Parts: sequence; structure tokens; C-alpha cells
Amino acid sequence: MMSGQKSIRSTGRGLRILMALLLITAAPLSIGPAHAGSAAEVGQTGLNACSANAGKPLYDCVANVLDKMSNSLDERAPPEARSALQSAASQLRAATNKARALAAISQCRSVFAGIIQRWKAEGKTTTGFSAIAGVLSKAIQLIQSKG
Repeated sequence: MMSGQKSIRSTGRGLRILMALLLITAAPLSIGPAHAGSAAEVGQTGLNACSANAGKPLYDCVANVLDKMSNSLDERAPPEARSALQSAASQLRAATNKARALAAISQCRSVFAGIIQRWKAEGKTTTGFSAIAGVLSKAIQLIQSKG
């Protein structure tokens, strides 16, 4: 084999290794909003199914959706995100009227507003968390109209 071909192969292998390292180190930076976005997709789908309910069955259905959203977040999500969703789900299950159900979701949405504000200040992408806040707003509208 000629030394020129050997040099090209070495360079090609080096570039592949460099690209792999770049992908590995960049992945955690890009995953943050994605995990929240998938949780929002779970929430959107779940709320569509909940729209057939009213009153207490609606609160329970939305609570189940919030639990599923919480479980869809990965370990890189801020701890308060998962906690807020779980707390809202628990409060919804205990809610006996529309006012309590709305208060539970409003508190959760407020936590996500804080996360969004903090991430924006840090220069991070907030698309996924904004999508979750949108799902929470939809849940509020649903409870206002059918709760």
C-alpha cells in the first residue's frame, strides 16, 4: 500500500473519531428540551382522551395524564418539573370542585413558567417546557369548560 493512501485512511479514521466525540459531548446539550417535548406530546394526546369526561372523572383523567407526563421526563429534567407534575396530579385526585382542580394546575403551570424564565436567562432552549406549559393551559381550559 502506498503511504499516501495510508495517510488518507488515517485521516478519515481520525475524522470519524472526532465526529463521534463531538456527537457524544453535544448530545446532553441538545436532549434537555427534547425530553420535555416528548412529555408534552404525551400530555396533548392524553388530554384529547380526557375531553370526553366532566367533573371528578375529568380531574382523575387529567391527573393520570400529568403522571404520565412526569414519567416521560428523563433524569436531566429539573427536579421541580417532575415534582410539580406529580403534586398537581395528587391535588387533582383530591379535588372535589372546579376551583381546587384549577388551583392545582395553575400552581404547576407557575412552576413551569419559572423553569422557562430561568432557562431563558441561562440561554437554554425552552421549547419543550413551553410545550408542557401549553398542555397545562389546555388542561385549565378543559376543566373550566367541563369541570
